[in-house]
Amino acid sequence: MDAPGKIGIVGTGLVGAAFAALVTGRKPGIGVEAVEPQGPYRQAVAAQLPRVAWRHRAADLAGCDMVFLCAPPGALSKIAREVLDAGDALVVDMGSVKGQLVEGLADAPRFIGGHPLAGGNRAGPFRAAPDVLVAARFVLTPHAGNAEADIERVERFLASLGFSVVRTDAQAHDELMARTSHLPHLLSYAYANVLSRMDPDELQVFSSRSTQTLTRHAAGNTRMWGEILQQNAEPVSAALDDLIAELMTLRNAFAGQGTSVATRLDPAAAIAATLNRSNEE
Repeated sequence: MDAPGKIGIVGTGLVGAAFAALVTGRKPGIGVEAVEPQGPYRQAVAAQLPRVAWRHRAADLAGCDMVFLCAPPGALSKIAREVLDAGDALVVDMGSVKGQLVEGLADAPRFIGGHPLAGGNRAGPFRAAPDVLVAARFVLTPHAGNAEADIERVERFLASLGFSVVRTDAQAHDELMARTSHLPHLLSYAYANVLSRMDPDELQVFSSRSTQTLTRHAAGNTRMWGEILQQNAEPVSAALDDLIAELMTLRNAFAGQGTSVATRLDPAAAIAATLNRSNEE
């Protein structure tokens, strides 16, 4: 059977809860089972999605056709092994770092790396817009041991939920995400740390909309982001080196050395305008 009759979800935080809502809303004929160790998360999802059946352990999802892992990055490999050993499900993770995970599970033909390019900064179920995953891109990072038929089956299921599905190499994914996702979060934390040295009262009075915008990605779920940055350390470091070099070029421009400040700002403004326009369309 091509379409899954039953799916499992491990972890019902922000992304896991949104995924459960998406499946139950668009595919009412598909059974959904979930595992969530945190009682408040479980209660929040159960209240909004009463069709979700709860299981105690990842291994209890053995009867599912596909299992999606929405757990913290550091736990994904262990949980994947538990599900793979328990049954015959195809297992897809939703973590934002793929290289180490996919390499470590390269001997598992039923494991397929994945990453929905959506989410938010506040941990917990239903803490983002209800349609956080609607029409999002879903990146799959298969490994050499995956069967093409299995990859295509997962692709068709995700596409039926409204995702725009793309494939890429795990390492290429990590290098891209280092620049488009992980570096912005790192910068937000660093900038917030700089602000923390200011007088709190002055900061409250003089902070601007730009201050709020630049600190927005300093998310409260610091444990998760610490794991992401550590797991993707090499690509993030390379991206950070490029940024440091650019900042030093701008600093020299302020001092009248090299090109003018405006010359460096103009191309940046152009790419920002292009990105913001594409996000609005």
